[in-house]
Amino acid sequence: MRVPLVVISLFISTLTFASDPLQFNEIKNEKDWQKVLEMAKAQNKLLFVDAYAHWCAYCHQLDEEVYTNNQVIKYFNDNFINVKFDTESEYGTQLAYTFKISSLPTLLFLTEKQEVFDTILGFVPAPQLMAYGQRAVDDFALLPRLQEKYNDLIATNDEKLELIRILENKDFEQAAEVAKDYISQLKLVDYLDNLENLWLVSRFENQLSSVPYRYIITNKDEIIEAHGLDEYEDYFKTIYNDNLQLAIKYGDENLLYQLIREVLPEFLPEVEIAEAAFITKKLYFGERKAYQKYQFEVNSYMNNQVAEDARVDFLFSNGLEIIEDQEDVAMLQFAANLLTQAAALDPTHFEAAALLGYSKGLLGDYDVAIEQLEKAKTLAKNDEQREMADSLILAVQQMKG
Repeated sequence: MRVPLVVISLFISTLTFASDPLQFNEIKNEKDWQKVLEMAKAQNKLLFVDAYAHWCAYCHQLDEEVYTNNQVIKYFNDNFINVKFDTESEYGTQLAYTFKISSLPTLLFLTEKQEVFDTILGFVPAPQLMAYGQRAVDDFALLPRLQEKYNDLIATNDEKLELIRILENKDFEQAAEVAKDYISQLKLVDYLDNLENLWLVSRFENQLSSVPYRYIITNKDEIIEAHGLDEYEDYFKTIYNDNLQLAIKYGDENLLYQLIREVLPEFLPEVEIAEAAFITKKLYFGERKAYQKYQFEVNSYMNNQVAEDARVDFLFSNGLEIIEDQEDVAMLQFAANLLTQAAALDPTHFEAAALLGYSKGLLGDYDVAIEQLEKAKTLAKNDEQREMADSLILAVQQMKG
């Protein structure tokens, strides 16, 4: 098994700093890029790529605090082809798009075939960068041997797990293929003896119709005894999140209700299930733009689950959520209706009155909106609320033009 990054970093002793920082190959065009790829191939090394921008403060911090460290300099010069590119330069923009870079700094370990071997997002101090680098070098050397043993059908279970871990960043489809082969051979004792197997199936074989899922839910008591209730519940939280995304993506209402009926009770106490089911359905119907069903769920939950003294807050929070998340006119009108009810139940509720005015502005009823906001301003209890009302009035005036 690989040594965890945190453990590796503990063994990196006192860090000293050099006067000359780590030297990078600066990429300005296709010729520069092809040159470093050829160097990586000829030397059988990974590329260490620093994607930066001049305005990025953490990028400068890497230059000043990390790339000046003697251990980093020696290790990365010995083991990598070090590369930098400005993500806002003409060619750097192309590379940033190719490698789907959306935040800075982004550090990549790449093969000479431009395959992403590992990724670091954001600033990391020298010990952590050393740990990442050492793991990348070890995995790069280990991968061909593991693949050969797997193809020859002589890889042990531990070696298969190592292979899956390495491939997961580099080639997810291949990792999934190995994982499914590995998972198909698991028995109950394997889930009980090795917690990693539980998390492996949560990533690669997590459909509610899958054999591992049925195995785990059927043997709940044994799993909890072996690994504890927290691990069992965390597994089902992962199952819930992943399958809810699938349900939303494919419009699968059967899966939605199966999650509510079958999965939520596995990680939530009974008193929280009704609210969690409501939130789940709201999320699903909102994302699927099934607005009539969304509105039905809000009204149904309020009428059946919300106490009288909690309805104003419920109406306000749901109206606010819709205004923040939706642009559909019918949904904005629904938000205005909720806020109208809230203001009627509590005529002194500043936030409900103010948001009602703003919702009217979003619907194009500018004069009504400003009148409502002026009324809300009279309910303000402090300067902050009065300033909020003024800001909303200004926003509606700008909408009106």
